[in-house]
Amino acid sequence: MLLDIMRREKKLLLGLLLAPLIFGLVAYLIPGLPGGVWGGTGIDSSVIAKVGKAEISAAAYRNAYQRFFRNNRLPYDRQFLKTLQIDQQILSQLISNELMLSEAKNLGIDATSNEIQQRILSMPYFLENGNFIFNQYEVILRQNGMTVQEFEDRIRLEVIQDKLRNLITDAFSVSDKEAETDYRSKNEKARVSYVVFEPGLFTNSVVVAESDLKTYYDKNKETYRVPEQRKIRYLLLETAKIRDTMRVSEEESKGFYQQNLQNYQLPERVRAAHILFKTEGKSPEEVEKIRNKATEVLLQAKKGEDFATLAKKYSEDGSAANGGDLGFFGRGQMVLPFENAAFTLGVGAISDLVTTKFGFHIIKVLEKQPAHTQGFDEVAHLIRPSLLQRKADQATQELADRAFSRIRNNQSLEQVSRELALPIQETPYCAQGAAIPGIGSSPELSSKVFGLKTKEIGSPVRVPNGFAIAQVMEVQAPRIPELSEVRAKVEQDLKAFRAVDIAKSKAEEFVDKVRAGANFETLAKSYGVTAKSSEDFTRNGTMAELGSTAPIEGFAFSANLGDVNQPVQIGQKQAVVQLKGRNPISPEEFAKVKNNIRESLLSQKKEQVFQAHVEHLRDKMMKAGKIKINDALFAEISRRF
Repeated sequence: MLLDIMRREKKLLLGLLLAPLIFGLVAYLIPGLPGGVWGGTGIDSSVIAKVGKAEISAAAYRNAYQRFFRNNRLPYDRQFLKTLQIDQQILSQLISNELMLSEAKNLGIDATSNEIQQRILSMPYFLENGNFIFNQYEVILRQNGMTVQEFEDRIRLEVIQDKLRNLITDAFSVSDKEAETDYRSKNEKARVSYVVFEPGLFTNSVVVAESDLKTYYDKNKETYRVPEQRKIRYLLLETAKIRDTMRVSEEESKGFYQQNLQNYQLPERVRAAHILFKTEGKSPEEVEKIRNKATEVLLQAKKGEDFATLAKKYSEDGSAANGGDLGFFGRGQMVLPFENAAFTLGVGAISDLVTTKFGFHIIKVLEKQPAHTQGFDEVAHLIRPSLLQRKADQATQELADRAFSRIRNNQSLEQVSRELALPIQETPYCAQGAAIPGIGSSPELSSKVFGLKTKEIGSPVRVPNGFAIAQVMEVQAPRIPELSEVRAKVEQDLKAFRAVDIAKSKAEEFVDKVRAGANFETLAKSYGVTAKSSEDFTRNGTMAELGSTAPIEGFAFSANLGDVNQPVQIGQKQAVVQLKGRNPISPEEFAKVKNNIRESLLSQKKEQVFQAHVEHLRDKMMKAGKIKINDALFAEISRRF
């Protein structure tokens, strides 16, 4: 039966779920991405990128973009998306997919129908009593915004990618020495006392003569150079003001709802609580003891003791404070054994011990929500503001285009301002990249303005609060100010510069006295600094006030007790450290976890090598001109989103 389902000919993958891209980000989703803006334009068939002979269509990019949102539940906020560069990352992933498929083809690697079948059959959510159910298969995929063909193309890519990764990384291994180094870096600990000499402690004591200021200024004139600055005036088309004049009718909301019904389909979800007993990094003997303890707690739960109370008392998961409550989750969000148990149990039922890579779980199902389509009333409060914002965005864009059309027909900024009732705002001199009065930070507008000639008017630019059409009024060339203009700043800088040298000198003097026999803590008081003690730390750790332990790790993990290091510069500070203690690793404990560490390191090494290989392919094809991106189309599509 399943052989009839599988296809021998597979198309290239058009949509890849990008959950690892922003893993752990918790946000809400406004259902219904802007599909309507594509209608009637013919843009779907356009090619947004070419990788060798393979083409990535605008439709493929759109599908990946929309699927990403359905699966990551991100807020549809234009500025937020721009900050994360979601559009670029999605296109980059699609290009990487094509690179891997091309490389695999060159090496004779493909995925057979049987391999695709077996991978799908290994996914329990498509099975019922061990049998593959095609209707259930279709429903689950549809709930996740995928067709059967798209899903099987995705599985094909995964199989090919795994084969390619194995071929490229098969020769790599991890030695016992590498495993020990990793274990040592995470488990060997040190403890120190330290003092910090801040330059600020000595700034006020620095005396500078006028001749010193002149000399310092002459040596550092470029530091005080004032960059090119420009005065502009602009028309500001504020989306918020336009939005206040608009309304969304019930009919519009319902029409949008019907057109995007697929976006309101919710998959089956379970709300469960659990009690976790961690076993990661434990020896077999320790795991058995943990299992016995978990079994005792399981018996208490099944006898009717309050589950939340037991979770708070025994669970080693962060959810313990909430009585083990994990909230609602769908398929694919938990590790497979946990998911299978949670979706199999009835409401109120408690599982037996469930073993995962994290440890032993006791699971209680609190609620279940069957797969369903949200009704209009459930989502109307999300649709209306989303539609209103889109209408306002579109109206603002149209008004900006209308205003600029008049400017191209030789109307002045004043004429456009009068006819369209748009105020003109003027700015003082601003440097490139600086905040623009009335608008704030807008790199695009700043870049546009600094590319215009005096009196030239630029095309509309999207800014945080709408659109701006700017005209350059005056340009002030870069210049080096006279000393008299920046005297206070020069004096401040010179004092700070000399204070750094004083702090270093004092720290070196302090080290010499401790090495000569002075008590570290007592001497610190005489210098007006405070000796502090660190907590035990490992390599790549952190310390209060000093931040990363990296600058002192070489000393802390090699010196003898009581040794004092040479001053270490951290920022502008000078830190002096005395070793107080070190806890070496236990060879016995390392032996218990050595194999696990080697497996983990090998997995990391192989992934790094594989990703480096993909990047090498990308660089090679870019240099050969075999990766081509239609930047204008990409910008247009991204703007529509």
